[in-house]
Amino acid sequence: MATSPLCSLFEPEPPKSLRRRYLKRRAHKRTRPALRALPAELSHAQAIHQLIESYTHDGTLLRRSYSEICQNIHTFTVVENQANQFIGCASLHVYGPHLAEIRSIVVRPGAGGRGAGSLLVQSLLQQAERAGIRCACLLTRIPGFFERFHFRVAEHHLLRDKVQKDCQYCSKRNACDEIAMVIGELPAPNDAPAIESIRYPQQGGLVQLQL
Repeated sequence: MATSPLCSLFEPEPPKSLRRRYLKRRAHKRTRPALRALPAELSHAQAIHQLIESYTHDGTLLRRSYSEICQNIHTFTVVENQANQFIGCASLHVYGPHLAEIRSIVVRPGAGGRGAGSLLVQSLLQQAERAGIRCACLLTRIPGFFERFHFRVAEHHLLRDKVQKDCQYCSKRNACDEIAMVIGELPAPNDAPAIESIRYPQQGGLVQLQL
């Protein structure tokens, strides 16, 4: 039975020689506080805006206004800890059935290493899969992190919708220092042009993992 190209979310079976070390590492992960990913609400908009803004000055993230975040709050997923504290966020921008982009993925300073980033990526890939999207893309300076989820490097120009939406207006468009990565089936040249209004189904419930 064929599997979805976006369904590579779990770690493969380790070699037997590494299994003891692997199980020990997994047991350590289970001692971490539980995190949960859930659809963002308007009450999260200010925290999302402040966190994204703190990473725009060095070009790590594209600037997004507070009003833009409010208007597109349905595209955001947030991660909270057991105390309902905001830990991080990410957005899934859907261009059409052929392509969605993971963007504005960020975790609060000091909260890294707890699995929040992985939980965000998993949650957005699950959303894309449920919506029947054939390819997910992103731009990053840390490709090694996304390779864990089986993203692979791609040429920027193959992501026509992304280029038309953001890249052509970027000051670094002729000297981009970010790596384009994709998972799934690359968009075909005759795929539909960018569609700004398409929405994907909301999450069916909370995603709660011990990471």
